Amino acid sequence: MDLWFQTYANISLASFVLIAFVVGGASFFRGLTGFGYAILAVPFVGLVATPQIAVIMAILMQLLMGPIGIRKTLSIVDVPLVGKISAWAWVTTPLGLWLLDIVSADIARLLITGIAIVSFFAFMMKRAPTLNNSLSRIALVGSTSGLLNGFAAMPGPPVVLHFVREQVPPAISRASMMAIFFATSIAGTGVALWLGMIDKQAIILTALTCPLMIGGNHLGSQFFGRVSEPVWRVFVIALLVVAAGVALIRLL
Repeated sequence: MDLWFQTYANISLASFVLIAFVVGGASFFRGLTGFGYAILAVPFVGLVATPQIAVIMAILMQLLMGPIGIRKTLSIVDVPLVGKISAWAWVTTPLGLWLLDIVSADIARLLITGIAIVSFFAFMMKRAPTLNNSLSRIALVGSTSGLLNGFAAMPGPPVVLHFVREQVPPAISRASMMAIFFATSIAGTGVALWLGMIDKQAIILTALTCPLMIGGNHLGSQFFGRVSEPVWRVFVIALLVVAAGVALIRLL
């Protein structure tokens, strides 16, 4: 079995088991909280495989899971806003992937973990600072989302802050954000294909761990509301601090 993984996935069986564990755990967290798969998956998968593989896997996972989540909410999506933000994200996603491709693996690991920590606190923010110019705000939200999508597979923080700032009703916010994230996953997949960043290893690892993504997400949703917010907040921050520490050690 180990020989098969070495031959076809360019990774050891032990490394694959760790990746599978991370994907399952991050998916459970997504089901539990409704967000944050990439926040946990990308930093930790990037410690076992390359950051590029971690990002591509997360983008592909989001592409595969996107249609499942948005089909029931399309009727309440804010189409004009989603279109504008997604258009800007599509423009800057290639830049994020290009940066990921040229930055060294160790620096990318540290930067991605830092982005994950900032992203987590962005998701937890109840109130966001205001900006004045609506057109500039949408351009900033979309372009930053695309940049983070390409570099770390984390397009969420700017989008979440925008909807929090505008105090959009929760149902519309959730539906619109899901549509935006699906759009960014399409952009990320297309650009990654164009740049030749989706290789056999990424496809095999995504295919093998996708059932864990689905199962973990479903299991986590069964515990929605049963685990107190302070408990899972502390747990996630502790994990991200560990990831940041390991990434820093590898860099030094």
